[in-house]
Amino acid sequence: MTVKWNWLFFLVVCPMIWEMSAPVSRAQARAPVRIVAKVELVQLPVIIFDDKGVVATSLKKSDFRLFDDGVEQRILYLERERVAVSFVILADVSSSMRSKIPFVQEAALSLLDSQEQQDKHSDEYSVLGIGTRSKRLVPFTSDQEDLERRLPVILAPTNESTALFDGIWLGVNTARRDAENEHRAMIIITDGGDNHSRYNLAETKRLLEEADVPVFAVMAGPSFEFPTIFLPQERKRTRMPRGQGPNPQSSRLSAAFGDDDYIGPAERRGPHNMKTLSEATGGGVFTARDEEDLPRIVRTIGLAVRFRYVITYKPVRDAMSKDNRQDIAGDPSLHKIHLELYPREKFSGYSVPYYKRSYHGIE
Repeated sequence: MTVKWNWLFFLVVCPMIWEMSAPVSRAQARAPVRIVAKVELVQLPVIIFDDKGVVATSLKKSDFRLFDDGVEQRILYLERERVAVSFVILADVSSSMRSKIPFVQEAALSLLDSQEQQDKHSDEYSVLGIGTRSKRLVPFTSDQEDLERRLPVILAPTNESTALFDGIWLGVNTARRDAENEHRAMIIITDGGDNHSRYNLAETKRLLEEADVPVFAVMAGPSFEFPTIFLPQERKRTRMPRGQGPNPQSSRLSAAFGDDDYIGPAERRGPHNMKTLSEATGGGVFTARDEEDLPRIVRTIGLAVRFRYVITYKPVRDAMSKDNRQDIAGDPSLHKIHLELYPREKFSGYSVPYYKRSYHGIE
């Protein structure tokens, strides 16, 4: 009898208890979970070219002033060392680049590092081609000898349209999905045209703002018959002896930069679209005017990415910072960064530092 009543209790009362508790459980399951995190440290990669167009190698913490939402910050660390990089090479092989393909091939090859450095740091490279549809031509590989053999063959001209923005989307997704190294960069070699993309400029910019992939665009001018950027005697003055830099104590870093590793002032200007996209990532756009400029610029960018500075600071804000952020209405998580070299007269002629101008923090 006792057993029967126990079973009756189980069959009648337990379902009632379950029904009473189930809505609460389901409500709890549907409740949104909000994870709150506070930004403690911000790390800001920075690339700087000096007044000769050479990658600056001997800067100190005291040479920078950094502002976060208009409030000056104390820089905790300034580091610089050679890092392994996953490079995405996005090469325009559409019909508008047909006459420039030999220089595109040479430029892509110039990104490869010396075998000694490659053995130490394991850079890797993925090659994408821009045409009517952007294609992955080579998945990430660290086999430089194989790349040297294959690049002149796979970077072949086509009669296709140019889906440049689509190519950038493919490049970002390739870096996110397949890159082995923590540090990544995309090098775009193009004339800047786009006439076949599904994505537009605004959509592509939003993607790049969220991606941790700096983009450097090297623009091939309408022809390579323009005058050279520097006159021969000017070129001679702007070059630095191999293995020497602004600070003799920096010989380990300076030795990586050769006589021709510089980017002139005229080369730092590019068409609006590519400038808009590259600067959203902390990168930049450069213009090649003759056949020797294209590989030289790509080589110098590769060195700059491998040896970039990293500034670390702990954000400190005050009430006044809200007044400095009125232009970002509706997005309280977005913080604006301004970085400058100081004192200005000491760094006259240096390029504006290449760095990401904003970041999202969860307050």
